[in-house]
This record gives sequence, structure tokens and C-alpha cells, in this order.
Amino acid sequence: MEKVMLSKEEAQALESALEISGGVPSNVVQWHSQDLWEGERSVLNDLDIDTVCRALYVGYEVEPGPEEKLLKHFQDQGVFKKKYPATEYHSGHMDGIRLTLDLLNIQIKGINC
Repeated sequence: MEKVMLSKEEAQALESALEISGGVPSNVVQWHSQDLWEGERSVLNDLDIDTVCRALYVGYEVEPGPEEKLLKHFQDQGVFKKKYPATEYHSGHMDGIRLTLDLLNIQIKGINC
């Protein structure tokens, strides 16, 4: 079995659920089967029981957020530029990313700050 991919919010909620259950995964499963999650843990109610069980017993990875995905793409483009001569497309692509971030007032270290 492979690890489950969870969003950052789901992973935080699962950690919080484990904490309040005394670190006992079976208690988390029992609560989950009854949809008893409220507040910051309510995001767990959207996960099926199989996903929660696999996350607790097999493990999980946190899905990168939009900023992390964009930074990785931007860094991959830098590697691409080193392998191949700079092109107008490549330069415009990178400028477009920077412009979009600036217009949205988003600062990502390694891209536009």
C-alpha cells in the first residue's frame, strides 16, 4: 500500500485529531466513522474512512500548495534554460510568471522577491 496524499489542511487536522485522541489511531478512526469532527478538524469529514485509515497506518504526504508548485516549476525552468539556449518563449514565460505574481500581490522567495 502506498501513502495517501493529503492537503496541508487535512494533514494538520489529522495531526490535531491524533493529538486529542492521545495518539491512538483507532480512536481517530472511531470518531471519523461517526463524522464527529468540528472546527479546524471538520475538513476530515470530507475524507472517506479508507483514506483516513491508510493515512494513519501506512502514512501520508502533504500535497504541495500553489506557491510550492509554482516555485518548483520556476526552478525547473531555470534548469531547462541551462541545458538549452535562452529563447524568447522561455524569457516571456518567466516574465509572465513574475508579472502574474506581482499583479496578485503574491511574493514567492526565489521568483519575485
